[in-house]
Amino acid sequence: MKFQDLREWGGARGLLLNLLGILGMLAFAFFWWRRHWEAPASVTAPSAPLSAASPAFRADPTEATQKLLKALNQKLQQMDLLKLLEEDVQAGASTVQGQVFPSYEEVFRKPECFSPARMSQGLGEAARSCGAGVSALGSPDGSTGFDFTYDARWTPVRILFKPGQAPRICLIIDDGGYQEGETLEALYRFKVPVTVSIIPDVEFSKNLAEEFPDHGVEVMCHMPMEGHEQGMVGGNYKVLLKKGMDPALAEKDVEEALSGLPNCRGLNNHMGSLATEDPSLMTGVCEAVKAHGLFVIDSRTSPKSVMEKIGREEGLPTAHRNVFLDNLDTPGSILAQLDKTAAYAQKHGLAVAIGHFKLVTLQTLEVAIPKLKNEGFQFVYASEVVK
Repeated sequence: MKFQDLREWGGARGLLLNLLGILGMLAFAFFWWRRHWEAPASVTAPSAPLSAASPAFRADPTEATQKLLKALNQKLQQMDLLKLLEEDVQAGASTVQGQVFPSYEEVFRKPECFSPARMSQGLGEAARSCGAGVSALGSPDGSTGFDFTYDARWTPVRILFKPGQAPRICLIIDDGGYQEGETLEALYRFKVPVTVSIIPDVEFSKNLAEEFPDHGVEVMCHMPMEGHEQGMVGGNYKVLLKKGMDPALAEKDVEEALSGLPNCRGLNNHMGSLATEDPSLMTGVCEAVKAHGLFVIDSRTSPKSVMEKIGREEGLPTAHRNVFLDNLDTPGSILAQLDKTAAYAQKHGLAVAIGHFKLVTLQTLEVAIPKLKNEGFQFVYASEVVK
């Protein structure tokens, strides 16, 4: 090759090398920009992500946030936690690099029935179904929280679970299943957590069990049991559990009763001052309740009741009644019993009060509940007080 040809080749080769160098620098700059501009590695949450956030966010932020919020609230509903919402949902917005991103914060009462790990697992599944990540938030006051993110600089949804500090009152209304009209409307006007125990296989049992959760009312089974009272053993109920009956038969009867009550969370006894004194009978009852993953509350119609004791031996979450509200169904008597309930809750932190589905009881409670709330008492569901 001639010198002139070599010089021309050398010049072309130099230009080619220079061009390749420039392209390499541009490629490096592009990947550096992708890494540091679109998807920063740092997360402002106080702990490491439980699952990785998605790559750089490119979808419509409003649409994506609504999708994520809906998925999380559906999971909270499935876990029966949505009813524990403590405050109005807080809506806000964040501006990142000139773009407005929506955000929401929800504050719930911290449930006793789920550990932080179980809540993280359930909510994390919902977040990942939308392509979002989740980071846990801790707090010295015992609160548990989670940030749900599409992009590390932006938290579209934050959910906090705060422990209750106020003395708690659990209201259980017995003898559900016969009601319609005015008594139901009075119940729905409570606007606080309340649990209704429904007698199985009566006129409106199934319909009310299906309807109650939409009104924030928790459902229990009010299982008829034999009492000491004369004339209370008759055939007013499809099934009546009697002292001395075969525990296997009692277990079958409870199984059928629970199967006919949608959304049922637990069971307490209707009457039962004689039946609840029978350990073998209560074992059959508790085994059926355990098979459904429910809880037991002893109405304590007898001081000799072993229902709670057997329930704990069977590994069931349990609690018991502290105050009956309406053995005398006059407003004055009911208010006096509410005063006893409040005093018990103030002293012990929790009172379980049982009333009945009487119009006078519901109307008296409707007036008294706002006053108790203003005095700092917190109303909770039966499922929150069992241990």
